[in-house]
Amino acid sequence: MQAQIRIDRAALRANVLALRQLTAPAQFMAVVKANAYGHGLALVAPAIADIVDAYGVYEVSEATALRALGLTQPIHLLGAIPPQEFAAALAAEAILPCWSPGAWLRDLIQASQEHGRPAQVQLKIDSGLTRLGMAPQHAAELLATLRAQPQLVVTGAYSHLAAAEELDSRYTLEQLERFTSTVPSGSVAQRHIAASAAAMLWPQTRLDMVRCGIALYGLWPSAGSRIRMESQCRLAPVLHWSSQLVCIREVASKTTIGYGCTYRPSTDIRIGILPIGYAEGLPRALSNKGAVLIDGIVCPVIGRICMNMAIIDVSAIANPHVGQRVTLIGSDGDASISADTLAEHCDTISYEIVARLPANIPRSYCEDTLTE
Repeated sequence: MQAQIRIDRAALRANVLALRQLTAPAQFMAVVKANAYGHGLALVAPAIADIVDAYGVYEVSEATALRALGLTQPIHLLGAIPPQEFAAALAAEAILPCWSPGAWLRDLIQASQEHGRPAQVQLKIDSGLTRLGMAPQHAAELLATLRAQPQLVVTGAYSHLAAAEELDSRYTLEQLERFTSTVPSGSVAQRHIAASAAAMLWPQTRLDMVRCGIALYGLWPSAGSRIRMESQCRLAPVLHWSSQLVCIREVASKTTIGYGCTYRPSTDIRIGILPIGYAEGLPRALSNKGAVLIDGIVCPVIGRICMNMAIIDVSAIANPHVGQRVTLIGSDGDASISADTLAEHCDTISYEIVARLPANIPRSYCEDTLTE
C-alpha cells in the first residue's frame, strides 16, 4: 500500500458539536465538497449524519453520492450546475443556486416539468466577493420571477463573504449589510452567509444557518481565527496521512540526490525512499524543506519530490526498515506535522493541502487518538 488516510471519527464529531454549540441557535450545514476536503465523503458524511442539519456540496455527483449513502438531510449545491445535470440534481432532491433569469432558469423549469416535481432553489446574491451571484439591485426582481414559477420552490437566499477570516474586517460588515438589506428577515425562509471563519469570528453573520467546511475537519481558517477562538471552540485535526519506506540506501557525502541534483549531503547519510510523490498529493514545493515523522523523529525531505516518489534522510532512525510507517500529516509519538505546517512550506493554505489528496488513497476510520 503506497499510502493510507485515517479519519478520527471521534474528533470529527467533537468538532461538529463544538461548532454547533458556538453557533447555536443557527442551523448547521456541514460542507463536504471536494471529497470532504480530501478526508473522504463516504466516511465523513455518514459519521455526522445525526448531528448536522444539512450538507453542502459543489457538484451534483456529490449530492447523488450522499443520497446513495442513505442520507436524508437537505443537500445544497454551491457550484454552477450545468443544465445537462438538472435531472440528476432533481432526482437527488438537491437545492440549486440561482442567480440568473436567463436560459439556465428556463432549462431548469423545463427539467422540473419533465421530472414531475418542483425544483428547490435558493437565490444566490453577490454581496461583494465578485464571483457567482445576482447583483443586489436586481435581486428583488429575480426573487419575484422565481416565486412566480409553479415549478420552483424558493427555500432561501445566501451569499459568500470575502474577508471573514480577518479579525478586523469592515468589509465583512459591509457585505452583511448589503445582503441583509437585499433579503430582509422574513423575506425568505432561510438566509445564510457565514462559512467557518465568519461563523466563529462574526456572530452577527450566523443568521439562520452556518456553513462550516474547514473547521469541521479541525483546521483553522486562519492563524488569527485560531488565536481569537481556540479558547472558546476546541478543534482537533481529523486526518492522519501516512506512507511507508520501500527502500533504504547508504549514500556517501557529496553524492547528488534526486532530479536536478539539488541536494548533496556534507557527510555520509542514510536515505529512505517513499512510494509517493506529487501525483499522490505530496506537494513538489516541499522539496528540500519539508519533513516527515518516523517513530516520532523528524526526517527531512531531501532532493526534489518526484511524480511518484520522494526521498527522505533517515540517518536519525536507529534501525529503519522497509515497510516502516512514515507519517506525513498527523501525530507520531510526541511529534506532529499538521496540514498547516505543510501549507506554510508551500506558501499556500491548509485547504489546498488536504483537498488535493487523491481520492484513490485508501481511507478508514480511527476511533481513538492518532498517536499510537
